[in-house]
Amino acid sequence: MFGCLGKIIKIIIVILAVIGFVAIGGVTFFKDFFNKSFFKSDSVLQKASKTADFSNLDSEFELVSSAKLPKIGNYVYVRHGASSQKFYFLLTSNNNVLTKDDFNSHKYEEKITAFIKNFKILQFENFEITGISDMKALNQNIPYAKFKADINNLPLNYCVQGIIASAEKNDENLIIIAINGNGKYSQIITDALLEKIK
Repeated sequence: MFGCLGKIIKIIIVILAVIGFVAIGGVTFFKDFFNKSFFKSDSVLQKASKTADFSNLDSEFELVSSAKLPKIGNYVYVRHGASSQKFYFLLTSNNNVLTKDDFNSHKYEEKITAFIKNFKILQFENFEITGISDMKALNQNIPYAKFKADINNLPLNYCVQGIIASAEKNDENLIIIAINGNGKYSQIITDALLEKIK
């Protein structure tokens, strides 16, 4: 008799637990969790594929967002988890924005500064080019400018260092911006990311 009563009590406890779980929004929580974790990342990856192939990223890199910017084109934002280094990839067919050839012209500082001014995602102040170099990535030689600047559209204003580069992709310009704050910028991390992108 007590064995049967024990089973009934257990069933009642399970039923009450399920009712309580549903009542506090447990089903909605799991729906949101799975949608954000799986479907959203697929959606971002699908949008990002219009800019470049980001499907081979290591787990240390997070594909945060992808969207279309007026007058520029598609852009993708990637973050390196351990260092907080941020990357912005912009694919544009507008040759007036910034091209590889601009880095070899005597007006490269003017062109880069004009682009940075119009790049509204990050609001740079005190922008200063500190050098010019190049790197091998995306099966080409990519020129880039090293810079330092202040950013004033984040929760805390702080100084960043980084690079801005321009590559060619499918007859369009792929502009790459990589930044990190407080002297933490690493070209090694940038190179590691670019190795994974096609």
